[in-house]
Amino acid sequence: MLSGNCRNTQITKIGLFREGKRISREQFWVDGAGAIFFQLRYGRQPLELEKGKSTLKASTFDDLVEQLDQIKTIAVAGGMDEALSAAANAVRSNFKAAKDKKAGRG
Repeated sequence: MLSGNCRNTQITKIGLFREGKRISREQFWVDGAGAIFFQLRYGRQPLELEKGKSTLKASTFDDLVEQLDQIKTIAVAGGMDEALSAAANAVRSNFKAAKDKKAGRG
Protein backbone atom coordinates (compact mmCIF):
# COMPACT_ATOMS: atom_id res chain seq x y z
CA MET A 1 0.00 0.00 0.00
CA LEU A 2 1.17 3.55 -0.60
CA SER A 3 1.90 4.94 2.81
CA GLY A 4 1.10 8.41 4.05
CA ASN A 5 4.81 8.85 4.74
CA CYS A 6 5.70 8.07 1.11
CA ARG A 7 3.09 10.56 -0.10
CA ASN A 8 4.36 13.20 2.35
CA THR A 9 7.93 12.69 1.13
CA GLN A 10 6.81 13.17 -2.46
CA ILE A 11 4.89 16.33 -1.60
CA THR A 12 7.85 17.65 0.41
CA LYS A 13 10.09 17.12 -2.65
CA ILE A 14 7.57 18.95 -4.82
CA GLY A 15 7.63 21.87 -2.37
CA LEU A 16 11.43 22.00 -2.37
CA PHE A 17 11.49 21.91 -6.17
CA ARG A 18 8.95 24.75 -6.31
CA GLU A 19 11.26 26.78 -4.05
CA GLY A 20 14.07 26.28 -6.56
CA LYS A 21 16.01 23.85 -4.40
CA ARG A 22 17.79 20.89 -5.92
CA ILE A 23 16.36 17.53 -4.96
CA SER A 24 17.54 14.00 -5.56
CA ARG A 25 15.68 11.13 -7.20
CA GLU A 26 13.07 13.27 -8.87
CA GLN A 27 9.96 11.35 -9.84
CA PHE A 28 8.52 14.31 -11.66
CA TRP A 29 9.57 16.52 -14.54
CA VAL A 30 8.24 19.57 -16.35
CA ASP A 31 8.06 19.66 -20.14
CA GLY A 32 8.70 22.71 -22.32
CA ALA A 33 5.02 23.67 -22.29
CA GLY A 34 4.90 23.63 -18.47
CA ALA A 35 3.00 20.35 -18.05
CA ILE A 36 4.11 18.41 -14.96
CA PHE A 37 4.56 14.65 -15.17
CA PHE A 38 4.95 12.35 -12.17
CA GLN A 39 5.78 8.65 -12.38
CA LEU A 40 4.41 6.48 -9.61
CA ARG A 41 6.82 3.75 -8.54
CA TYR A 42 7.11 0.84 -6.17
CA GLY A 43 10.82 0.99 -5.47
CA ARG A 44 12.26 1.48 -8.94
CA GLN A 45 9.38 -0.37 -10.60
CA PRO A 46 6.75 1.82 -12.35
CA LEU A 47 3.34 1.39 -10.72
CA GLU A 48 0.53 1.12 -13.26
CA LEU A 49 -2.57 3.20 -12.57
CA GLU A 50 -4.22 1.78 -15.68
CA LYS A 51 -2.96 -0.66 -18.31
CA GLY A 52 0.19 0.96 -19.70
CA LYS A 53 -0.15 4.14 -17.61
CA SER A 54 2.19 4.84 -14.70
CA THR A 55 2.56 8.60 -15.09
CA LEU A 56 0.32 11.39 -13.87
CA LYS A 57 0.03 14.62 -15.85
CA ALA A 58 -0.84 17.88 -14.12
CA SER A 59 -1.10 21.49 -15.17
CA THR A 60 0.07 22.85 -11.78
CA PHE A 61 1.87 21.53 -8.73
CA ASP A 62 -1.33 22.04 -6.72
CA ASP A 63 -3.12 19.79 -9.24
CA LEU A 64 -0.35 17.19 -8.87
CA VAL A 65 -0.66 17.22 -5.07
CA GLU A 66 -4.44 16.80 -5.41
CA GLN A 67 -3.94 13.81 -7.73
CA LEU A 68 -1.51 12.24 -5.24
CA ASP A 69 -4.10 12.71 -2.49
CA GLN A 70 -6.70 10.95 -4.67
CA ILE A 71 -4.33 8.06 -5.33
CA LYS A 72 -3.64 7.72 -1.62
CA THR A 73 -7.39 7.50 -0.95
CA ILE A 74 -7.75 4.84 -3.65
CA ALA A 75 -4.77 2.89 -2.29
CA VAL A 76 -6.03 2.97 1.31
CA ALA A 77 -9.37 1.60 0.08
CA GLY A 78 -7.53 -1.31 -1.60
CA GLY A 79 -8.01 -0.01 -5.12
CA MET A 80 -4.32 -0.39 -5.98
CA ASP A 81 -3.67 -3.78 -4.43
CA GLU A 82 -3.41 -5.54 -7.79
CA ALA A 83 -0.98 -2.97 -9.20
CA LEU A 84 1.11 -3.03 -6.02
CA SER A 85 1.21 -6.83 -6.06
CA ALA A 86 2.33 -6.88 -9.71
CA ALA A 87 5.06 -4.33 -8.98
CA ALA A 88 6.23 -6.24 -5.89
CA ASN A 89 6.40 -9.47 -7.92
CA ALA A 90 8.45 -7.70 -10.61
CA VAL A 91 10.86 -6.37 -7.97
CA ARG A 92 11.25 -9.86 -6.43
CA SER A 93 11.84 -11.32 -9.90
CA ASN A 94 14.54 -8.73 -10.61
CA PHE A 95 16.28 -9.54 -7.31
CA LYS A 96 16.14 -13.27 -8.05
CA ALA A 97 17.53 -12.76 -11.58
CA ALA A 98 20.39 -10.66 -10.22
CA LYS A 99 21.12 -13.23 -7.51
CA ASP A 100 21.08 -16.07 -10.05
CA LYS A 101 23.37 -14.13 -12.39
CA LYS A 102 25.82 -13.45 -9.57
CA ALA A 103 25.80 -17.14 -8.66
CA GLY A 104 26.48 -18.06 -12.29
CA ARG A 105 23.08 -19.63 -12.86
CA GLY A 106 21.76 -17.19 -15.45
